[in-house]
Amino acid sequence: MALDPSDARGIPDELIALYSDAELALLEAMTQAIIDGIDTPDWEARQPLEMLRFRQAAEAIAAQLQAQMPGMVTAAVTAAAAKGVAAADADLKDVPGVLPKPPEGYLPPRRTQKQARDAWVTLAQFTQRIPGNSERLYQDVVSRVQVRQQAVSAGTRLDAVQEALDHLTKRGITGFRDSRGRNWSLTSYMEMKSRTIVNQELIDSHTDRMVERGQDLIVVSSHRNPAPQCQPFEGQVLSLSGETGTVIRPSAVGGRGVKVRIKATLEQARAAGFQHPSCGHAVSAYVPGASRTFTTKPNPEGYKATQDQRRMERAIRETKKQLATAATPQAKRELNARLKAQREAIRDHIDEWDLKRRPKREQLGPR
Repeated sequence: MALDPSDARGIPDELIALYSDAELALLEAMTQAIIDGIDTPDWEARQPLEMLRFRQAAEAIAAQLQAQMPGMVTAAVTAAAAKGVAAADADLKDVPGVLPKPPEGYLPPRRTQKQARDAWVTLAQFTQRIPGNSERLYQDVVSRVQVRQQAVSAGTRLDAVQEALDHLTKRGITGFRDSRGRNWSLTSYMEMKSRTIVNQELIDSHTDRMVERGQDLIVVSSHRNPAPQCQPFEGQVLSLSGETGTVIRPSAVGGRGVKVRIKATLEQARAAGFQHPSCGHAVSAYVPGASRTFTTKPNPEGYKATQDQRRMERAIRETKKQLATAATPQAKRELNARLKAQREAIRDHIDEWDLKRRPKREQLGPR
């Protein structure tokens, strides 16, 4: 049984849904707070108080997230570790010469427990920024409304609010930066971070178990439309111990030794981009004399088509998010019309490139 990253794709879904629902709740609360009494003379004077109430609501949501998140993170990391271990044991079941499987009953090693703690500490710091980032978005919307009202006499204040909401909430509540300085929305960052954490634990636990049982070599699977950084490793042998180049290994089926070309270490392959968070390549034990290797050709057009599909999926999600802050009937009509056109476009794209449509990736929440 190969280690297939897709096996762990659903593990962090509950955690992602928790934060996705929180972001939608914040956007809806902000919209309601801003449009309440929008046409009254004292609307501007009331905004500091409304903003304070919104900040308090955001703090309550963040506190709820802080209370629920650690248990979910620990459960997700532990589940990923168990899957990695199970995949390694299943893969090595009929491989001759490996060390015996430890007794039944998986217990997370100290490394896994530390990974879980490190993960929820990181996410706790991220969650602490939610009230401040939400308040800044509220301030930006109100400031844009005030500037527009001063500059343009035509149109209602509600029109100005809708224009500001369309501009500022297109990608949700932003202001969450990663270590490379890239800016993310609340849900996007949470999804990226949680899937990275789970994938890392899945891979590390699988590798640790392989090494624990004396297995040094793995072989990489192939699939349609691979990412360019992963394609060179398709069908190739990687080592877990650090050995590379051509080596002679005893044949598992008897006879003379077998020449094995080790393309790279797993660590080197990962440094080159292999096993990125969305990677669909599986790895399995390489058995000299029984396993086969192969090469594949790059497919940049096919890969671009899959990336275009992801871009179209993101656009659909962004439109659905904007619907949560639609303040006028006209805005709702326009967004629903856009959503219909986007769905038709992605359907045509998938038919043209013979891709698989993934409705979950068009939904808000876990994908």
